[in-house]
This record gives sequence, C-alpha cells and structure tokens, in this order.
Amino acid sequence: MAPTMRSPTLDQRHVVFLVCVVGIFITVFDTSSSIVALPTIAHEFGTDLLTAQWVIAGNGLTIAALLVPMGRLSDVVGRKRIYVIGALIFAFGALAASWAPSIYGLIGARVAAGIGSAMTQATSTAIIVGSFHARERAKMLGLQLGAVGLGSIVGPATGGIVVGTAGWRVLFAITAAAMLAITLTAQRKLPRRNELPRREQPAFDFVGAFLLSSFLVALLLTLTLGPNMGWLAPITLAGELATLLLMFGFVMLERRSHAPMLDLTLFRKPDYAFGALGAFVVFMGISAIRFLVPFFLQGVRGYSAATVGLLIVPAALVTATIAPFAGRLADRWGVRLFANIGLAITTLGFAVFIGLHVATPLWVIVAGLMVTSFGMAMFGAANSASIMNVVDDRAHGATAGFVNLCRNSGNVIGVTFATVIVTLTMAAAGYPASLQAIDNAADPGVFTAFAAGFDRATTVLTGVAFVVLAIVVGWSWRAYIRGAALTPR
Repeated sequence: MAPTMRSPTLDQRHVVFLVCVVGIFITVFDTSSSIVALPTIAHEFGTDLLTAQWVIAGNGLTIAALLVPMGRLSDVVGRKRIYVIGALIFAFGALAASWAPSIYGLIGARVAAGIGSAMTQATSTAIIVGSFHARERAKMLGLQLGAVGLGSIVGPATGGIVVGTAGWRVLFAITAAAMLAITLTAQRKLPRRNELPRREQPAFDFVGAFLLSSFLVALLLTLTLGPNMGWLAPITLAGELATLLLMFGFVMLERRSHAPMLDLTLFRKPDYAFGALGAFVVFMGISAIRFLVPFFLQGVRGYSAATVGLLIVPAALVTATIAPFAGRLADRWGVRLFANIGLAITTLGFAVFIGLHVATPLWVIVAGLMVTSFGMAMFGAANSASIMNVVDDRAHGATAGFVNLCRNSGNVIGVTFATVIVTLTMAAAGYPASLQAIDNAADPGVFTAFAAGFDRATTVLTGVAFVVLAIVVGWSWRAYIRGAALTPR
C-alpha cells in the first residue's frame, strides 16, 4: 500500500503570528472604519461632530493610557491570558457599541473596546518577538506593520460601504464577531509559557500603573482640548498642572521601585533611548501631515471626501507592501542600519511639504505622502526590533507596550502641534484661529494663511527630524568604529 501523503502544516510559531497579526488588523480596521461612520453617528443621535469625535478620542486615549500597564501585567501573569481576555473585552465592547442607545453609551462602549485593544496591542508584539529568534524579529514585525497598513486601507473603504448600506451598527457588530473568533482561536492556539515559581515572579506596580495612566490621560486630554478651548482656559491650565505633578510623582516612584512599571534605567541604553526618540518623532511628523493633507485637499483645493480618500490610498499601499520586505532585509543587514535609513527617508518626505502653497501640484502632495510612508515602512519594524532586542525576555510585554505608546503619543501630539501652528498662523493673518474657517471660506486669503501654516509646521518637523537623524547616525557611526577597533584582525 502506498504511503499516505500528509498535507504540510504551518509551523506553530507562524500560527501564533497569524493569530496576533489578525488581531492587530482588526483593531486598526476598527479605528479607521469608525472615522468614516462619525458623521452618520452624529446625525442619528442628533449631536454635533465635536461630541461625536469622542467615539474615536475616548478609544484612543484609553489605549494610550493602558499600553504599558497592560504590557507589564502580561509579563507578570502571562501574555496569552492578557491577550485572550483583552480580545474578549474588545469583542464585548464592539458588540455594546452596536447596541448603544445614546452617544454617551456609544462613547462608553468604545472606551471598553479601547481597554481590550490596549491589552491585545501590548501583548501581541511581545508574543511575536518571544516566538522568533532575534535574527527573524524585524521580518515578522515588518509583516505585522504591513497588516497595519492593510487595515488602514481596508477599514475606510469597507466602513464606507457597510455604513452606506447596512448602517454603522452593523460595522461594529462585524468587528465584534471577528474579534470573538480571534478570542476562541487564541485560546486554542497560543502556547502558555512555563510559569515562574511564585517567589520569582516580578511584582506588579499598581501605584506606578495608576500614576502612568493618569499622567498619559492628563497629557493627551490637555493636548486634545487645548487648541479648541485655549491654552490659558482654567480647565486647560488644570490639565497642564496635573500633567506635571503626575509625571514628577511617577518618575520619583519608579526611581525607587524594585519592580518598576517602566524601567527608567533602560534609557541609558542608546538603542532603547534613540529608538524611542526616533519613533516619537517619526509618528509625530507623519500624523501631523496626514491630519493636515485632507484639510488642504478638501478645503483649499475643493476635492470631494471620496477623492481625497483615493488620493491617500497609494501611501497606505506603500506601507502594506514595503514593510514586510524591509523587515526581512533589516534582519540580514542590521536593524539599526535600516532604522536609520528609514528615518532619513521619512525626513526627506517631511521636506517635500516645505514651501507648500495654494497652487502646489497634486502629484507633489501624493508623492510626499508616499515617501513618508516608504520611510516609515523601512523604519518601523527595524526600530521596534532594535528596542526589543536590548531588553530581557521577561520585560517584552512592558517594552512592547512602550513601543506602541511612542507611536500613539506621537500621533496625538503631532495632530496637536499641527493644529496649533496652523491656527496661530491663520490668527496672525487676521482670520479665525480654527481649521473650520477653511470650509467654504469666501476669502481666498484664508487658504493662503492655512497653506503658510502647513509650510511652517512641516519646516519645524523636518528640522526636528533632521536633528534627531544626525544624533542617531552620529552615535551609530561611533558604535561601529568602536566595534571595528575591538574586532581582532
């Protein structure tokens, strides 16, 4: 009898990767598709768009505040456990959103989904990194970044179709069902790591977690409210004071803690410190430009929202296609080298927008977005791998949370920075200090002032990115020279 042929099976590590990367895709899809639904949600509940925006903002603030604490908790109690529970919380939050009776109920449901999203985002990267050898990590993180880019493409397109045909509630129900499937799959497929004896398990710093989360909420909430309410408004000043006090308290506590929430001594390691700084600057710049471009294309140039969406797709396609290959090459040639190259290309992409004016050709805008996306695809996975490689395996959860926090906080601060620079420029020209002033503006001078503010913002961002690039490249070169000197001939 002829021997029975067995179908090839996926390596267990790749099954783990697929579970984690699909979970990341769902969370990105959820956020990007929700943005499309905001106008419809505001209309159905009879509320203004500013209130409806908290459907997105509440979710984002929750994720940012909990990334490091949830990552650290996964180091203590187990990453599979936190991932599965987080996916389940996300699924129930999305389901509750689909049944929300009011705008405030919807915001609350989105906050709950944010808790679950923070748990899955913080642990998925740590699980992936822990499943592969250091020489393969950039490749796998590049594939993960590709899934993020794919989610940012599929989300708005699918969201628009679903909202237009079946309604926004069905959109949230779809994400709930998808994440519930991931929950069940993760429970079956993700391996449970060998537990440490109780006496060797690291303690969880509850006070540090509270101070860090409170600090991030105060910081990001102040940055979100400041441009609209005024930086000298009582509530904004209270937020600024609370931010400073909470940051001081957190730093003092962590310096004395034997099991800190965030090990501040890691910032003495150049790969960790410069990697975090580079990630923050890259995502700050990219978020600022991506935030301003739709205002420029719709308000200044008069393109429809659908056309603007199509014009942004090429940049997202660059991320989805380049990131996996960049990660593979970074493993072969060096993660820090590719991170530096990616930072340089991203800086060049920022510089494309310097000198922007009302008549800037459309192809320049699209090309600038594509160059920044190309640079970010080169930078993202390599930089994350360089940070993760310098920490102990037991701290991968907290470190993964911190890496994601650099991205999220950079995004929020980038949008705030762009808003402040542009609105101050518009005010100096004698126009209302609000981005809403460019919608259907009768005076073309508003468009000129907006473009001038866009130019100033990108000029500053390019300068900051160039300084960071010079510092990181200088350190990398000195490290290479020292290594070459120590290598026996």
